[in-house]
Amino acid sequence: MHRKTTCIFSVLFSLVLLAGCNDKEEVKNPPENAPVEDTANNNEGAKDEAFTFANFDLEVDYKGKKTIDVDYENEKDSTEAKYQDDLNDQNLTSDEAMDKLTPIFKDFSFDQDTDEQEVIKQVKEAFSVEDGYEKFELEITFPNGTEKEYREM
Repeated sequence: MHRKTTCIFSVLFSLVLLAGCNDKEEVKNPPENAPVEDTANNNEGAKDEAFTFANFDLEVDYKGKKTIDVDYENEKDSTEAKYQDDLNDQNLTSDEAMDKLTPIFKDFSFDQDTDEQEVIKQVKEAFSVEDGYEKFELEITFPNGTEKEYREM
């Protein structure tokens, strides 16, 4: 009997662990026509796509551990989104984050050829980035696989 109880406990524990591995940032209802990264360069970024990029990672650090952290990743099999804004006490993941980010992302007009300062300007305005930050790091992957980094210290 003891062996059967141990076996049942092991199975239940394994199921709990598997459930705990569920990615809380995964979006269940990603935006239609959102581009995915295409490293084979088959997709040059069609004009009818929802956004001009496939991945977007923004980190703005202020003194006192205040942060703006935006992560968006759209891959063939899944989409993940996270929006953290300590200045405005917002911490969103999954579909809630995507709901917040979609209208912001749709307003961006830059692509991989846009001047670095113009990209930074658009992102700062969209996320209300205040002066006085210690670090501004932005990494974007465009649909054709081009990766760009934008930094200000």
